[in-house]
Amino acid sequence: MVKRRTLTQAKVLLTANQLIESKGINGLTIRDLALELDVRPQSIYNYVDSLSDLLDQVGLQFVQSVADRLTEKISGINGDEALMAFAQEFRAACLQHRGLAPVLLDLNDSLKIPRTRKNIVKLYQDMFKPLQLDDSARVENTLYRSTLFGFIIQEIGGFFLMQGDVLDERFTKTMQLAIDQTHLPAENTEI
Repeated sequence: MVKRRTLTQAKVLLTANQLIESKGINGLTIRDLALELDVRPQSIYNYVDSLSDLLDQVGLQFVQSVADRLTEKISGINGDEALMAFAQEFRAACLQHRGLAPVLLDLNDSLKIPRTRKNIVKLYQDMFKPLQLDDSARVENTLYRSTLFGFIIQEIGGFFLMQGDVLDERFTKTMQLAIDQTHLPAENTEI
């Protein structure tokens, strides 16, 4: 009796995701994916058009899962509490999925993932607008986003040489400083 292989789109994407987590986004190849799935490389092309298409599909799933997590986390809260919750959850998603974090942080221009990039922009617009952190020409908004992204990039890059709980406290304090700067000063009502 011949063993039948059941390859599905979901299985291809799940396995690609696992390989990205272990080898990094630039370490994924169609050949390695086929070896992991115990199929010929040509079989992968029944589910994706190219390596870029595969990365785009994985990226889309990841961005959607992060969007869902962020939406759930900041639902029903606002102000400084929402800004801190967003920062904490965004950091958690990046640390939990270090291999895919460059997709969220847009660190790799060589990736050809147009649908993922479009969804990333939409994610940031959807999340930052209610938090009043959109591009309304306020330098404080840029400071918050830059602080968040910069800290995570340094953390993933191994620039911090401290224990986890100390690093968590450092992150919270750093983000609180940035959040404090998002408050507009009282307008001068004197004429």
